[in-house]
Amino acid sequence: MSSSLDDVRGILNKLTSIPRVTGSERTFAPSIAEILEPHCDAIRIDPWGNVEGILNPGGKPSIMIAAHVDQIGIIVKEVTNEGYIKFDGVGWDPRVLYGSRVKLITGKGIVRGVIGVVPAHFLRVYKELEEKKIEIKDLVIDIGARSKEEAESMGIKPGTYGVPDYDPISLGSEFFSSPGLDNAAGVATMIYGAMLSREGGGIDAEVHFTATIQEEIGLRGAEMMAYRLKPEVAIAIDVTFAEQPMLPEAPRISLGKGPVISRGPIYHPEVVELIERAAEENEIPRQYEADFRGAGTDTWVIQVARGGVKTALISIPLRYMHSPCEVISLKDVAWGGALLEKTLELF
Repeated sequence: MSSSLDDVRGILNKLTSIPRVTGSERTFAPSIAEILEPHCDAIRIDPWGNVEGILNPGGKPSIMIAAHVDQIGIIVKEVTNEGYIKFDGVGWDPRVLYGSRVKLITGKGIVRGVIGVVPAHFLRVYKELEEKKIEIKDLVIDIGARSKEEAESMGIKPGTYGVPDYDPISLGSEFFSSPGLDNAAGVATMIYGAMLSREGGGIDAEVHFTATIQEEIGLRGAEMMAYRLKPEVAIAIDVTFAEQPMLPEAPRISLGKGPVISRGPIYHPEVVELIERAAEENEIPRQYEADFRGAGTDTWVIQVARGGVKTALISIPLRYMHSPCEVISLKDVAWGGALLEKTLELF
């Protein structure tokens, strides 16, 4: 399995090196297309930045594989007269951002900064600060500018996007940590599955591998692509909560025990059964998650697109979601890609 883990690590290193904050997809879509293109017969980027790789055009049935490509990030709201930056974000716990490094994506290049903190010494003096809840509206980014004009000369303006400034790292031989693994892990699973499908040559279906946009603010890219493609079947690939310390009751999903197959009302039983059959016949480890409502992933909007789509969900277990130190197992991504390929071969 070592070669497959190396392939997965290589894909993840490429993906996590690309700032993919929600709203900036058009700027990074060509980089995503470059990673996916070798494993497809055709590649397309739509005006909003959804990336679509097509395998076996003209085949039957038409299948959409959806993995949202955007990651949570920040957006500049205001530059103060002193050159500090006030910002907003989606999906962040402010305690996670406090004291962290960020990189801002400007038309002039990357600008690095730090989110300031109140030293512990002052907290002992100013008790009202010690007791105050940390909120994003009170945080500022320091980019080393002495004035609003200097910050603006560096390319900073309202609407500038940013992401945590942390490089991906390997934890031991199996685990991988980086910001944005929600959903770089899902995209990597999709791309690895496309690679295996292309090499295996056993796919009769027309498969549309789609890196969808703006999932973090409302599943928008999946809704666009499902409407345009009108697939007969769709499989979404995302992340799900895994066991971790510091929780009163930990999730029952574990890292390194296989991808997760969801069961519930919005997951079509025929597609779920094919995924289970592919796992069983190929001895691919898997876990299960019961999901009565099905909200929160691209499956939510794909299922009801046009006249309805037979939809299922495969998830990669993830620790510390929506933080700069998300953690996955490379094995789960490799198994997830293999499960995707073997499932597609059954259509």
